[in-house]
Amino acid sequence: MAINSLTLLRRMMARARLRHMQALIALDDLRSMSRAAEAMDMTQPAMSQLVAELEQLLETTLFLRHSRGVTPTRTATDLLPVARRIIAATEEGAELIASHKRRDGGLVRIGVSIAAESGLLHGALPTFARRHPDIQVQIESLLGQNLDASFTSDTFDIIACRWRQIVPADWEFVSCLPDSLEVACAPSHPLAASGVATDADLQEATWLTNHVATVARQHFDAFTRNADWTIRHEVQIISRVPAVILPLLASGGLLSLLPRSIVKPWIDDGRLVSIKTPLSFPLPEVGFYWRPTEVGAASRLLASELKLSGQTTTPASTLHAGAANVPPVER
Repeated sequence: MAINSLTLLRRMMARARLRHMQALIALDDLRSMSRAAEAMDMTQPAMSQLVAELEQLLETTLFLRHSRGVTPTRTATDLLPVARRIIAATEEGAELIASHKRRDGGLVRIGVSIAAESGLLHGALPTFARRHPDIQVQIESLLGQNLDASFTSDTFDIIACRWRQIVPADWEFVSCLPDSLEVACAPSHPLAASGVATDADLQEATWLTNHVATVARQHFDAFTRNADWTIRHEVQIISRVPAVILPLLASGGLLSLLPRSIVKPWIDDGRLVSIKTPLSFPLPEVGFYWRPTEVGAASRLLASELKLSGQTTTPASTLHAGAANVPPVER
């Protein structure tokens, strides 16, 4: 008679171990009993015993043994996502417990957009780390749909990004940094000396192309089309990663339209400059969202540091009023 799900559940609750899940994952990743055993710091017979225990528990074969190693069966393949979630949740729990055991410490989970990572965290985190070495800050980069989805779960205590028109009502925005699209280049660029460029200069310049999904690309295309500009020279290295874009600009000879928040660290240390052009365009400010009644002391300390690191000079309401014409694309 086939085993039913309730019986399996009871068996696994009573006899399954995390080590069984680790063995399942290691064998799928490495496809070898010996390599999986080595990765788990155990002997090969012990690894074989773990697999045999799990197969006996589930009354099924999980791996087919052959001369080249092992191959997972359909049952093993179906079970693997569950095993990975179990291990991931256990790791997260261990991090959380360890953090709370630190003296006067805690844990802050923060999701960041590219704009907030460069414009806000770049200045805030070094000071925060010196002031609060016992607080653990877990940072995850958010882009596109991942940023949208971050507001619908409890994954993050703080979400640092640009102001958004639509977010769940319980998330409160704190403005930290005004932002705008600006043309950036290396100090050695011919147009950098004057700090101002004519329409003809800009059409003859060589541009680093923006990613199609960015607000900078959308504004650049719309502006050049409406102004009847012909951009004659473009470099087709397209990325949304500042670590790729900014060194290209700093190498000299290129212009790019970018949010000031993204190029701010490089402008601050002199590796890039901003030049005055008709392409400049205001953007919604950069700051962070949080639910202040639901976070702990560690999150409040980081929120205070983020506020201090900002350089807000324009009230948030002023920029909000004009933000309706800005495409809701985060970069």
